[in-house]
Amino acid sequence: MPKPFPRFTTAAPSLGRTVKLARLLGNPVRLRILLALRESPRCVRDLMEITGRSQANVSQHLMVLRAADLVRTTKDGTRVIYHLGCRRVAELLDTLADTAAALDALDGMDGMSRKPCGPRKCDW
Repeated sequence: MPKPFPRFTTAAPSLGRTVKLARLLGNPVRLRILLALRESPRCVRDLMEITGRSQANVSQHLMVLRAADLVRTTKDGTRVIYHLGCRRVAELLDTLADTAAALDALDGMDGMSRKPCGPRKCDW
């Protein structure tokens, strides 16, 4: 059985890291890179094609993601292959996608009442 995610309060030391993580994921290029790596490990050239960015730009984003332990590397001859740092990153990306889809579905509820839900009352 998977270990539950730790809970934290606004005073918890992990709040600062959570804010940094949210900022990292708030960048569209970095999020696109992470989503591509969610599908499979890739080299910089692949990520350049996916993002439409230069080698220097992709490398800068990868450096930031590596520093945050979201991305790791392996060597394949002279190529560097990038992959997600751990399964938790993949789970986080899945949760973000599920939440975005649920919010999109709520946006599609024309004229229907959308009451804010309290803790443990949301079905999405």
